[in-house]
Amino acid sequence: MTRYDDLRAVWRDVKMYRRAYTLTAVASFGGMLYGWDTGLIGGVLTMDAFQHSFNLHKDSDNFASLQGNIVSVLQAGCFFGAVASFYVSNTFGRKWALVIADVIFIVGSLVQTLIFGGNLTQLYVGRVMGGFGVGLISAIVPAYVGENAPKEIRGRCIGCMQLFNVTGICFAFFVNYGVNLDITSETNEAKWRIPFALQMLPGACLLIGMLFMNESPRWLVEKNRITDAAKALAHVRGKPVDDPDVVQELDEIIQDFNGHEQLPLVAQLRAAVSSKKMFYRASFGVVLMSWQQLTGANSINYYAPQIFREIGLAGTSTALLVTGGYGIVKIVMTAIGLMAFTEQLGRKWSLMIGSVGQAFAFYYMGINSAVHPPTGELDGNAVFAITCVYLFVIFFSFIGWGPTPYILSSECSPNHVRSLVMAASLACQWMWSFTIAKLTPMMLHDITYGTFLLFGTLCIVMGLWTVLCVPETKGVPLESMGELFEGDIVKGCIQDTWPSRSRAKTLRHAHSTNHVDAVKGDATTQERSL
Repeated sequence: MTRYDDLRAVWRDVKMYRRAYTLTAVASFGGMLYGWDTGLIGGVLTMDAFQHSFNLHKDSDNFASLQGNIVSVLQAGCFFGAVASFYVSNTFGRKWALVIADVIFIVGSLVQTLIFGGNLTQLYVGRVMGGFGVGLISAIVPAYVGENAPKEIRGRCIGCMQLFNVTGICFAFFVNYGVNLDITSETNEAKWRIPFALQMLPGACLLIGMLFMNESPRWLVEKNRITDAAKALAHVRGKPVDDPDVVQELDEIIQDFNGHEQLPLVAQLRAAVSSKKMFYRASFGVVLMSWQQLTGANSINYYAPQIFREIGLAGTSTALLVTGGYGIVKIVMTAIGLMAFTEQLGRKWSLMIGSVGQAFAFYYMGINSAVHPPTGELDGNAVFAITCVYLFVIFFSFIGWGPTPYILSSECSPNHVRSLVMAASLACQWMWSFTIAKLTPMMLHDITYGTFLLFGTLCIVMGLWTVLCVPETKGVPLESMGELFEGDIVKGCIQDTWPSRSRAKTLRHAHSTNHVDAVKGDATTQERSL
C-alpha cells in the first residue's frame, strides 16, 4: 500500500484506520510501563543517594549480585503475570484484563516510591507487584491489538508496543539525568523517589484510555457474543455493522472458531500439541521471544550507564546523558521502521538484516574492549565503541528484533489458543529477561568484553534460524495464517526468503480475488449466527 517515498500515503493510511490507530496508541501505553522501569532502574542504581538510602557499597564484593537482584525481581513478577494472563484475559476479556493489570502496576509503583528506612524487602515486594502487572500487560497487548487491527496495518499496530516501550525507556533516561543534575545531595531521597513516582504517569494514561476502548471482536466470538462482536468490529473499522467488509471478516472469525469456542486450559493444551503443525505454531512465539532476549538488548537497556563506562566513558552524569541519547535513537529508529518498513520490507527480512547489524556492533565492542581496554579517556576507540552501541539499537529497533517478534508471535498464534500461546511466549521472554538481568552485571565484572562477543554470536545464530524457520506473514489474514505452516515447514520458510516467491504474496492475492464472492456466499451464514 505505502511506497517508501510516499509519505502522503502514510497520512491517508492513518486517516483511513484512525480508530484502529487510536486503540493501538492507548493499549501501547502498556509497553511504556515496562520501558519506563527498564530505563529508570539502571540509572537509579548508579545514584549515590539510592546507594546511601539502601546502604549499598559499590566497592563491596556482593554489589553486582545485589544490583542483579534489584533489577531481576521485576522480571520474576513479570513471568508470573504473563502466566496468569491466560486465565485473566480469557475470563474478563482483553480490555478489562488490561485495566486490572494496570491497577496492580500502579499499586506496585506506589509501594516502591513510599519506601522508608532503606527497606530492601519493601523494594523487592513493590517491584514484584509492578512486574506482575507488567507481565500481564505484555502478554495481553499484542493479542488485543492484533485481534482488533486490520490486516493491512496489523504489523505496524502490534509493533507500536515496542515504540512506546522505547519511548518509556528514553523518558526514564532523561528523568534520571535531570534529577541527578538538579539534586546534587548524596543523601536526598527525592533523587530516586521522583523516577519511581513518575513511572505511574503512563499507567494513568492506560487506565483512563482503556475505559473508552472496545473489547476484542475475536474474544467476543469465542464467548459466543456474536452481536457484541459485530458492533466491536464495526466500531474499530469505522464502518456500519452491515457493511460487506465487516460481514465478511466477522464470518471468517466465526468459521475459524467453529468448534473451539470457550476451550478450557486442558483443551487448549491438547489443541496446541494436536499435530506437528499446531505444535510448531504454538511453540513459534516461545522461540521468537527467547531469541529477542538473547540479542542482549536488555543488557544494554538495564545497565547502559555501566556499559558506557565499561567502554570508555567516565562520570555518572556523562554516562546518563549518553544513555539518554541512546534512548532518543531508539525512538526515532523504531518510529521510522514502523512507519516506512514493517509493512513493506516484511517480517523475515527485518529479522535477518537486524541479526547481521546487531552481531557486527557487539563483535566490534567486544574486540575493541579486548585490544584497547578502556582507560576512562574518551579517545577514538571509545568513541567508535559508543557509536557501535548506537548502531546496535538502530538495527534492533529500526527493522530487527525489537518490534518484529511481537508482531509474528501474535500473528502466528491460532485464534482459539492465542491466549495460551501469548501467555507462554511472554512468560518465556520474562524468564530470559530475568536471567539476563541477573547475570549481566556479573558477566561485565567477570568476563568483561566476552559479554559482547557472546551476544554477537547469538545474533548470528538467530539470523540463521530466521532463514530456516520463520515464514513471511506480511498481509496474510489471521484466519489464513495456518496455510504457511502446511507441508515441509523449512522448505516453505526458505522459499519465503525471496520476496518474489513468498507464499504470503499468493495468500494475499487469493484472499482478495475471492473476497467479493465470499461476502455474497457467507452473509447468510453470518446472519443466521446473529
